[in-house]
Amino acid sequence: MNAPVLSVLTTVFNREKYIAACIESVISSTFSDWEMIIVDDGSTDNSVEIAKRFETEDKRIKVYVNEKNLGDYPNRNKAASYAVGKYLKYLDADDIIYPHGLQVMV
Repeated sequence: MNAPVLSVLTTVFNREKYIAACIESVISSTFSDWEMIIVDDGSTDNSVEIAKRFETEDKRIKVYVNEKNLGDYPNRNKAASYAVGKYLKYLDADDIIYPHGLQVMV
C-alpha cells in the first residue's frame, strides 16, 4: 500500500462531544487519499472509545493514546511523528471540515 498524500492530524483531550463529528467530516471528504492520525492525550471521558470505533470501520484512521499527558503542542508534534503523508493538515478534535476542504488544500 502506498503512503497517502495527506495526513490529517487530530489531537484529543476530553472531546467526546465533538470527536465523532470531526472524524465524520474527514470521512465525508471528496478527497479520499488521506490517513487520519488521532492522538489522545489522556482523556478521562469516552473520546478514545469513540475514536477507536471509527478506527475499526475505516483502515485510514489510526488511534494512538499517550501513556502520559504531553500537553497541546508536544502532542501535536507526537501526532506529526506518526504521519506518513506528503502533506499535513491539523484538524482540532472540536472542529469539522467542509466536504471539499481537503481537496482544495491539496
